[in-house]
Amino acid sequence: MIKQQLLQVGSVDSYFNNHTSLFQKFCPDPFVAQYSSEFQISNQNRLVIKQLSISQNFIKIGEDRYINLTNVCMQKIVHPKTGLFGVKLSKNGVSFEMFGQLDEWINMMKKYTIQLDFGQKYQLYNKLGEGYSTIVYKAKNQVSKQEFAVKVFDKKRLLTNNYESKKFLKELKIIRQLEHSNLLCFYEVFESNNHIYLLEEYLKGEKLSQLTQNSQHLKEEQVQSVMKPLFQAVQYLHDLNIYHKQICTSNIILKQKHDLSNPCLIDFNQAEQFSNSDHDDYQYLQVNQEKQKQYHIKFDVLSLGIIMHNLLTGNYWQFEQALNDAMMNKFQGALDFQFIDPPLSDQCFDFLTIIFNQGQKIRTCKQLLQHPFFDQENQKSIKNISIQFLGTLNQSQTIFRISTKQSQMSPKVSRDVKVIPIRKQFNIMSKSPQEKPNLNSDYFEPPKTHLMFRRGSRQKRTLNFDNHNDKSNDSAD
Repeated sequence: MIKQQLLQVGSVDSYFNNHTSLFQKFCPDPFVAQYSSEFQISNQNRLVIKQLSISQNFIKIGEDRYINLTNVCMQKIVHPKTGLFGVKLSKNGVSFEMFGQLDEWINMMKKYTIQLDFGQKYQLYNKLGEGYSTIVYKAKNQVSKQEFAVKVFDKKRLLTNNYESKKFLKELKIIRQLEHSNLLCFYEVFESNNHIYLLEEYLKGEKLSQLTQNSQHLKEEQVQSVMKPLFQAVQYLHDLNIYHKQICTSNIILKQKHDLSNPCLIDFNQAEQFSNSDHDDYQYLQVNQEKQKQYHIKFDVLSLGIIMHNLLTGNYWQFEQALNDAMMNKFQGALDFQFIDPPLSDQCFDFLTIIFNQGQKIRTCKQLLQHPFFDQENQKSIKNISIQFLGTLNQSQTIFRISTKQSQMSPKVSRDVKVIPIRKQFNIMSKSPQEKPNLNSDYFEPPKTHLMFRRGSRQKRTLNFDNHNDKSNDSAD
């Protein structure tokens, strides 16, 4: 039953109370202590010295006694007789008090616990944004004057809407795990009578959507500096079996104004995480889960590809429609690459070709990060080759003919060039068909069909693909 007004938030009244015990007899993972110290603990109204250890969200009290800090209420207290500083951990009406030098421990515990003194520590300022069930404010620590972003949730809505409640708890579980420079940093959770506060990193830069709303495209070097850390951040998420599902220009903010090299991915309220141990007894569920993972990997990678397309071209498709088309290998935005001036480098063009022509083989962010496009030194040393690709290339074709203005004027000059059949070691962007690519063969495989276009220089060259049995007709041209 929902209480209309809580006179004082306690562990029993807390939104996070799941009616389980504060103490438990096991730790799910092998306990590796990060800090171990002697503290005075309150036991039957007297202080007893005891050795305690902490590892992430677990405190070890004895051989078979632990406290799981996740969603436990934490309050700073002072012992009434000795004046010692300490903390009180409470859950479902049961509490544990410890006193001593706790600064390092509190810094670890505040990420997992629920605190109750937001108004005493922070002051709210202007509103930064607003969502369906949240409002984001700028806040400042009243002592250190450090600035933060605070995401405020209405407790009444969470208590009455089961879907919103589950989504909030899932988001909180995910952001507590994240420690990456290009993912929004989370610090603390606070609870009051009517609200829940998530204290997060304050980003001073602008959104990518604001940078490009004037339909002005970025240079290839700028896009490269933005996209590389984003691919690294998404790969970090995928390594944790976390899939964002909402990657777009509105959910990417620069940490500092005009600093394209330090973007930050935000908003994890739609993110999903799969546990490797959820369905150990059901093999068919594991297979289905693996298919879902592959789907979400492709979804996130194509989202990054569409962002890259938007930044390079300045043309902004309706994101959801473009993403749905790309998931079905029908994305038409690739045609915009022919209008980019100056033309894309071969590495960038090849990289985009791989993303938008994945077919059945899903490319992960880790594989794509090995592409030469992200090698800045290689980018500077290799010149752009003006080639215009037209038509369809089939596996059965073994030769093609290069037609230039000179060869069209003098048919005798035209010559046949042998093409390596399409396999994992074939690189359509190589200067020579015999040149072996410097890419890992586990991920590189050119598309069987494509309609990619390249802008040419003053003298354009066109690759006209013919069947191998037309070789005898070359001399008659």
